[in-house]
Amino acid sequence: MKKLPIGDNIRLVRNRLGYSQEYVAERLGISKQRYRQLENEDQKSLTIGRILEIAIILQTDIETLFSIHRIKFKNEDVDMQPTESQLDELLYLIKDQKVLIDDIHKNMKS
Repeated sequence: MKKLPIGDNIRLVRNRLGYSQEYVAERLGISKQRYRQLENEDQKSLTIGRILEIAIILQTDIETLFSIHRIKFKNEDVDMQPTESQLDELLYLIKDQKVLIDDIHKNMKS
């Protein structure tokens, strides 16, 4: 079974925000080593609940973490680094998702 690139997507968003693995691990209440395993796609223990927790910390949503597209060569083991425009688009999406999350939180408090 082919693995989803969710660990890579989480890493991409985390790095774009400037968050360290230690920071995210601490927010999740797990060790840095355990968090590193999650980013390296230890999918057996990566539940939707855990992905949601990570998405909240990274100020995004689950759909974003699942849907960031990665460019593949014919050899599927080789990934091309995202371009600056792709990273800019990702940052825009993250900011947009943060606005939506903030609105949801405000509506929940009302």
